[in-house]
Amino acid sequence: MTSPTPHLPFPDPAERQRLNAALTTTGTDTGFWDDHGRPAPWPDDIDQWTPTSDPTTPEPGQPPF
Repeated sequence: MTSPTPHLPFPDPAERQRLNAALTTTGTDTGFWDDHGRPAPWPDDIDQWTPTSDPTTPEPGQPPF
């Protein structure tokens, strides 16, 4: 069975560097944020990330995100 939502390819390191420079110049964000909530560049290890389909249940009193 194919995934209902396709996984888009991650940019290679050179492309990430170019995108990060352009994003910094224009003030746009990548959709990633640092620990302080500020927009962050593409992570260097993004090509090692794997999607997960395991739903997680938050601890009581914790927001679901």
